[in-house]
Amino acid sequence: MASSNATKKFLQQVLTAVAEGAGFNKNLSKLRIVSGGMGKCTAEMKVEQEHTNRAGILHGGLTATLVDAVSTMALMTTEQALPGVSVDINVSYISAAKTGEEIIINAETLRVGRNLAFLNVDVINKESGALIAKGSHTKYVG
Repeated sequence: MASSNATKKFLQQVLTAVAEGAGFNKNLSKLRIVSGGMGKCTAEMKVEQEHTNRAGILHGGLTATLVDAVSTMALMTTEQALPGVSVDINVSYISAAKTGEEIIINAETLRVGRNLAFLNVDVINKESGALIAKGSHTKYVG
């Protein structure tokens, strides 16, 4: 898929369908797609109280979920165009995002092979540009 408004709209529709489903995926309801295409996807979200831990900062589990969801959408903009199944996901937490702060999630498909896809994600504070977390995600696509 080429990077375009149509791709952005498609990804937002996928995200909305996932977030409106039952269960844990409702945590993605505030995520907005900014751009997507050619193996990449960028999304934004304002950190709200429902996204935080007891210390009032972005919950690590939600950060891992954002890495999973946005990298999957990046993968869906490749010729593979299927979401695949997670084999491995890793998140390194670098700094905190507090309630009220906007974050940007940038995902990139590094390589899609016959059976595996490799993706990288950066979670960034929108205002300061500070790196909040780095993620890597491997998906089975065979």
